[in-house]
Amino acid sequence: MKQPLCAIILAAGSSSRMGSPKAVLPLGGKTVLEHIVQTYLLAGITDIRVVTGHDREQVRSVLEKIPAGEVNNPRHHEGMYSSVRCGVASCGPEISGYFIHPVDVPLITPRTIRSLCVSADPAGDRIACPVYEGRRGHPPLIGASFGRAILEEDRPQGLKGFLYEYSDAIVPVIVDDPGVLLNMNTPADYQEVLRRMENTASDRRGRGNEKTT
Repeated sequence: MKQPLCAIILAAGSSSRMGSPKAVLPLGGKTVLEHIVQTYLLAGITDIRVVTGHDREQVRSVLEKIPAGEVNNPRHHEGMYSSVRCGVASCGPEISGYFIHPVDVPLITPRTIRSLCVSADPAGDRIACPVYEGRRGHPPLIGASFGRAILEEDRPQGLKGFLYEYSDAIVPVIVDDPGVLLNMNTPADYQEVLRRMENTASDRRGRGNEKTT
């Protein structure tokens, strides 16, 4: 039987450039965090863990409403990679791989998650990364065999440095999903995310109207 995968959503940062917690910003009638969790559920991933830290109480107010567990990172001030390590440390030996998903990358599609699942190695020896128009994006699906390397060694360059160090293990997964490249760090970025979300919704409504005419 195929071993389960875990989604680790990183929501412990201070959101200093955004000015308010990214996880709780409105997006499509939900919060950003709810939207990301729903994406994983639609893709068939049910083990979802949210790493909290700065603005913990506000993030927890959303967690109370969704099927995701909390992993608190008391060292969140040390940067995103400390949250990666915290999330991985929470996983038991039954987990065969970890999606590492920053909360500021909200528009990934369930189809992209499923494509990464197909490329996952049951032995946990690969790192599947989505690639759109020749550029690698989020979220990487890191095989569990790399868990010890993540936990035992801090990296000044964080997740980027980890992926560079183990680049030979990366399996590129070509996806038709610009959301893998869309980071939401500033208010202008957030407005772009909202614009793309609305355009996607309009396209869906347009296709629906075509079917009824």
